[in-house]
Order: sequence, then structure tokens, then C-alpha cells
Amino acid sequence: MTDITNIPLNKLAQFEGNVRKTQNKGFIDELAASIRAHGLQQNLIVKKEGKTFAVVAGSQRLKALLQLAKAGDIRPTHPVPCKIADSDIDASEISLVENVMRDDMHPADEFEAFRDLIDKGLPIADIAARFGLSETVVIQRLKLARVSPAVLKAYREKKLTLEQVMAFAVSDDHAAQEHLLENLHPNNRDPRTIRDALTENEIAASDRRVKFVTLKAYEKAGGATRRDLFSAGEDSVFILDAALLDTLAAAKLERAAKPVAEEGWKWLEIHPAFGYEYKAQYQRLYAQPAPLTASEQKKLDKLQEENEKLTDEWSESDDDQKYPERLDELERLIAEFEDREGVWTPEQLAMAGAVVTIGDDGKAHIERGLARPEDVPTKKAKAKSGNSSGPDEAAADDEQSPALSAALVESLTAHKSAALAAELVQRPDIALATVVHAFASRVLLDGVSGENVLQIAVSPQSLHRVEGSKALGQMEAARQKWGGKIPADAGGLWTWCLEQKQAVLLDLLAFCTAASIDAVQGKSHRPESERLCHADKLAAAVGLDMKPWFTPDAANYFSRVSKPQIFEALREAKGQPPAPAWEKLKKAELAQEAERQLAKTGWLPALLRPAA
Repeated sequence: MTDITNIPLNKLAQFEGNVRKTQNKGFIDELAASIRAHGLQQNLIVKKEGKTFAVVAGSQRLKALLQLAKAGDIRPTHPVPCKIADSDIDASEISLVENVMRDDMHPADEFEAFRDLIDKGLPIADIAARFGLSETVVIQRLKLARVSPAVLKAYREKKLTLEQVMAFAVSDDHAAQEHLLENLHPNNRDPRTIRDALTENEIAASDRRVKFVTLKAYEKAGGATRRDLFSAGEDSVFILDAALLDTLAAAKLERAAKPVAEEGWKWLEIHPAFGYEYKAQYQRLYAQPAPLTASEQKKLDKLQEENEKLTDEWSESDDDQKYPERLDELERLIAEFEDREGVWTPEQLAMAGAVVTIGDDGKAHIERGLARPEDVPTKKAKAKSGNSSGPDEAAADDEQSPALSAALVESLTAHKSAALAAELVQRPDIALATVVHAFASRVLLDGVSGENVLQIAVSPQSLHRVEGSKALGQMEAARQKWGGKIPADAGGLWTWCLEQKQAVLLDLLAFCTAASIDAVQGKSHRPESERLCHADKLAAAVGLDMKPWFTPDAANYFSRVSKPQIFEALREAKGQPPAPAWEKLKKAELAQEAERQLAKTGWLPALLRPAA
């Protein structure tokens, strides 16, 4: 190549064989700004083509110069320093060498270079203009340059990614950054984890209190904030005056509580946070359906009579009899009566209270009908005969609380019983203990131990109530497995048992024990009976978790409980009040909506949760 020669800009042209096919307009803009401020710092390499010179190396610099000429910042004849390539050297090869044989500056070096310019007193706006960057980009690079030197060192050594360094920049505390860097778990180093760890004691604008007060109101009241330059939305803003935020939230909650105070509750409290652990301290009462007028009651009675009559006629008709569409209409009309708005009775208002709190949506939320245990009248003790009460006594208790129907209790506990059996199949050790316990209770305790969850007479329990369930499928698979292994007659089975290893007998014992489990609570069974209490102990022993075995849906649960109970399930599972629009849904529609909302939450009815 020859020495550097100045060639007029209008004599330069793009080289069609340039290996760089993709151009970055943003970089061209930055390059043009840099050339305007600092001049062209690197010459171009050209090859003569007729009366012009093709730029074989430096096409992006040429584009930046042409952009400056078009803007009027330089003349079209502006002299450009160039080297003319030898004619015997392949121009495409020169283009490739220019783009491949380079070592870009490490980003950390670039961050620190910008920091040094700022420290020398150069304004951010000037730096942005001279390098063709936005002021935000300059501020971000300055922020990255000011993280702990230990973090930048780890970045240079490729122990951290740029995204992780950005996460460290959320805090200005070098000591905290270095402590976290030293203690980062090898398998949990994602930026979100880093950012959360450095801001765990700070209040983000996504906090329910900030949503409630609003960021605008907080700042208007003089509240200071800090922003994360590398995040967007509410998570990028942090509240610096927690005391002011709490004061503003308390004042707004007081205003929201005024109309509730006029409702006549025994007590009213304000709590900015009111999670499930607090709700569990209270017994929840539910508004009772508004009384029907004489006319409404008469109409409902007629609808129910017609529904019962039509149902009986259809059930007793031939199999090919078409389903009466009128039944659907009757069900809808009856549901309108059943789903009418509830009202709080004077007895409930005198017994219970309300809590004004902030929901997860950042809005005031009212929890009504919360009764303290000492304010709830206790049930009178009843004389016991035997180990369980009769159907009449159980029904009487059901009338005193909004409990689940006896049929639903039986259905849910049938699922629990089946799941308990399926779990026990996998635990021969627990099955052996269960059988020994049952035998020892009868033989050594003179049969005074009462009912046992294991039916020691060994009668396989029917699982017809849980057709199609996962537990039933597993039990049937185990039944088929053993049915194919053992002889078909009792005599052959005895010989077979004597020949088996202890491990095989334990596995078979586990299945037979499981198949004899009865943890179903029927209408006449008291939940505190010895058999059901023993079922809870056995469930605890095998670590029974009903979530893999039962998912509440419209058919098996929500359509079989009241609307207030559905709303309570939604509140428990989602930690926030149901959407206002749901209040207007019919019972069937609400049941379907609850199924969709709670499908993946793992929520279970209290009856299927582990015993305390």
C-alpha cells in the first residue's frame, strides 16, 4: 500500500464486494457524531476504479461522512485521508481483514472511560452529543462504571454477564454488592435474584401501598424516590420515605373506612396488610340471602314442585325419551332465587366485625363478617352414645353453620380415602404398622380401641365414588399387577406365600391394606370419630398431599357449594378479592369461573388439607 493520500469525499464510492452486508444505522449515527466532534481518527482503504475510488475498508466511516455532508456539516469535497491498495491484492480480502482482525474494547473499559470524562467535568449532554448517544445511555454507562471494582473485575474475567452487572447497579452500596458477589449460589445467579437481594429491604413502586396511595400523590407530598436505570415499569422505582408512605396509606384507609363504620359492625379495624395468616384467626360469617316476600316464596315453591315432578317423570320414562328442555329453564329460574343478594342479619352485625385493608390490586378492600372466637356462641354439649352420633344429630349440627353438604363431604372424603390408599401402596412399612396396630388393638386391648381406619375384617372398600380419578387408576393398576402374579385359588395362594421373600409379602400386604382403607365420612359419621381421626394420623404418616390427587372444579366442588364459599375460596387462593364483575354471575357461571381461576393454584377445600 502507498502512503496516506487525501481524496475528496465526492470521489469516493462504496465497494460492491464489501464483506459487511449488514449495516447498523444507530452505529452510523454515533460514528457521525464522533467524527463531527473529534474528526476522522482512522483512514480509509480504497481501490481505484476509473475516475472514482471504491472504499474496500471503512464503508461505515464513508456512510458517516456522507451523512455529515448531507446535513451540511462538511463540504462534499471534504478531504478524506485514504490509503490506496495495491492492485495485486484482492479487495475482498482487504475488506475481510478490516472487519475480522480487530479487538473491540471491553465494555467495562468503555464504562470507566466515560466515567473519567464526567469526573474531568465534561457535561453529560456534551458527551452524548460528541459520541452520538442519548443522555440516558451515557448515564447508564456512568452508573455501570460506578459499581464495585470487584464486580467489574468479575465481569472482565467473564464470571459475570453484562445483565448481571446491570442488576448489581441497582444499589450504590459497594459493601452490599461485594457481600452478595461472594455469596452468590452457583445455580442461582440470574439478574432477578441479584436485584431482589440488593433491594429486599426497599419498597418498590409495585408495592400494594404505593399503588393504593399512587406514586404521584407520594411525590406530590414530598416523597423521594430512587430509580433503577436498567429496569422498566413499577419495579424500577423505589420509595425512600417509608414513614411518609405509611402515613399517606393510613389516611386514605381511614377515609375508606368511614362508610363501613356506618354499617353497624361490632368492631372495625384498619390493617394495611391482612393476609391469610391473620384471617385464620377469625371465623368467617356469610351474609344470608334476603328474605323472600310471600309472592316470591309462592313462585319458588311452584317452580320446585314442577321441577321435582318433571324430573321424576323423565327418570321413570323409557331410555329413548328425550331430555325435557324445560328442566334447564326451571334450574335457571330456581337458581335466580338461590343466588339473590345476601344481607347481614342484626345477630351477625352484633357478633362480627370488618377489616379495611389494601388488596394486591392496590385498592381498598373490605373484609366483612369476621368473628373473633370468643364472640361466637359455643354449641351446647350433647350426650354421646357410642362412638358416633346418628344422622339426626349430624344434621342438626349442619344447620348451625354454612358447612358443606353431607353429600359433598362424602364425595371429598372418598377422594381422600382413595388417595390415602394409593399412597399406602407405596409404603409397606406404614402398611405393616397399620396392620399390627389393628391386630394389637383387638387382641391386647380387648377390643376397646374403637373403630379403626383399617377394616380388619378385610373387605375391599368400593371406590365407585371416585370413578375416573388418578387414585382409582393407580389402585386398579396395582390390582391387575397382583392378580397376574398370585395363584387363582386360596390353597395355591398359601403355598405361594410360603415361597416368597419377605419384601414381596410386604408389598402385597401394602396393597391389601390399602384396598381395605375406609376414610370416607358419610352423613351419619362424626368428623371427630376414632376412625376418621385415625385416618388423619395415617395420612400424616404417609405424608399425604391431596394436590396431586384432587383438583376442585365446577362439577366436583364449586357447583355444590354456596356463592359466598366460592368467593372465599377465590380470596384464599389468590390473596385478593374477587373481581366485582363476578358478583353478578349466576351460580353456574361463577362455578366455571372459579374452576378457571383456581386451576393451577393448588388450592384445596379445608376438608382435604393436612390436619393441623
